[in-house]
Amino acid sequence: MHELSICQSLVGAVIEELGRARPAPGRLVAARIVVGALHQVVPENMTFAYEILTRDTMAAGSRLDIRWVPVSAKCHSCGSSGGIEVPLFLCASCNSGDLELLTGRELFLENLEIET
Repeated sequence: MHELSICQSLVGAVIEELGRARPAPGRLVAARIVVGALHQVVPENMTFAYEILTRDTMAAGSRLDIRWVPVSAKCHSCGSSGGIEVPLFLCASCNSGDLELLTGRELFLENLEIET
């Protein structure tokens, strides 16, 4: 379950951001993250790990909102851009494997929703 290690880093970043806020922020309502499809994260596992790791912290009781980003690429052979089938990594237009990944590798904390 790699979601646990991803969430450990995420919760660390959330706590760090909350600790930096001056004056002290209100209650954390939600942490929003962006996850690319290539990370193959299971949403339920990610949410469960977040709930466990935020217990007894400044983020306790907050929810995790996940924005999913599909895999897309640009084909160097025919120039088309768009979504691709994972794990094939072939151009949908010409079946070339000469692709440049455009999206799908994202993994970051997008923002925090804080109730003041």
